[in-house]
Amino acid sequence: MPNIYALGDVKGGMQFTYISLDDFRIVKDQLFGNGKRTTENRGAVPYTVFIDPPLSHVGLTAEEAKAQGYQILENAVPVNTIPRHKINNDTRGLFKAVVNKETSEILGATLYGLQSEEIINLVKLAIDQHLSYEVLKENIYTHPTMVESFNDLFNM
Repeated sequence: MPNIYALGDVKGGMQFTYISLDDFRIVKDQLFGNGKRTTENRGAVPYTVFIDPPLSHVGLTAEEAKAQGYQILENAVPVNTIPRHKINNDTRGLFKAVVNKETSEILGATLYGLQSEEIINLVKLAIDQHLSYEVLKENIYTHPTMVESFNDLFNM
């Protein structure tokens, strides 16, 4: 219906606080802005399951990408190979990434390990900005951090 808006859980779909916040920004833009924000252009939506260690995901899995017809590159890095695991005293986990072989754009990532809830947002940004995986691979990261794993994870 024109001029009727629904926000958050009542509208259906993903029930995350950050989606409700984005819904608010969309409605605010529709009412008082230029009307360009929509649910269709909000970009990839990351999520984290706060288990121990956290499991975070954004975009497509390898299976989903293949089912959609993408030719992919994929890589995985065990957390016990990331230097930060020694400080965290936690070797559990695996970081996985999926890339479009033809365009070098990142299609998705699943990060199971400590601090994944923070670094998944960098992958979301790269997906939304259509960055080549090489941008994350070649970046200089502080040490010792979990995000420095991107130098190896995106070494396709």
